[in-house]
Amino acid sequence: YGVSDDASLPDAAAFAAIGLRLEEPATHELRASYFDTSAGELAGLRLALRHRLGGKDEGWHLKAKGENGARELLWPTAEEIPAGLVHEVEDRLGKGAADRLRAIATLRTQRVTAVLCDEAGEPVIELADDRVEGVNELTGRRQQWREWEAELMPEAIEGALDLVEPLLVACGATRVRCTSKIQKTMSAD
Repeated sequence: YGVSDDASLPDAAAFAAIGLRLEEPATHELRASYFDTSAGELAGLRLALRHRLGGKDEGWHLKAKGENGARELLWPTAEEIPAGLVHEVEDRLGKGAADRLRAIATLRTQRVTAVLCDEAGEPVIELADDRVEGVNELTGRRQQWREWEAELMPEAIEGALDLVEPLLVACGATRVRCTSKIQKTMSAD
């Protein structure tokens, strides 16, 4: 969801009114570097390769977007691209493709997360309030924006997101479809 700088997430009482308990928020500082070839070969295959520092999923990621959502392969953080990730890239782009990779974007995100739990205390949704600075390393273009994400937790019923969305919209959120942080950073407008 796109939101203004001064927007506030719904309070605990608003979530309680729909049967959810808002847990204590946590703050994370994230830095992600994205890589591709100069010709954008990975993006052309709907793949994103990043190295993220900070947060619960720190490390190397290869994310593939498909018709049934996204699939993500993960490796621990390291100075160099892990051998398994090099193998994945070369399987898709050919031998020596990893040598053509270069940094295409850098994202710095201040993320505040809070979990919503059901009446039984089970986690249902993770809310993220992100303040992002994106730098297109190919053009030097910088952007700043703020967004909220609501992510369904494993084992939660899908309809839970439908309960939360009206609360977010009432606080000024606007649904943004199919635009990831890397897409926004690399866009020309």
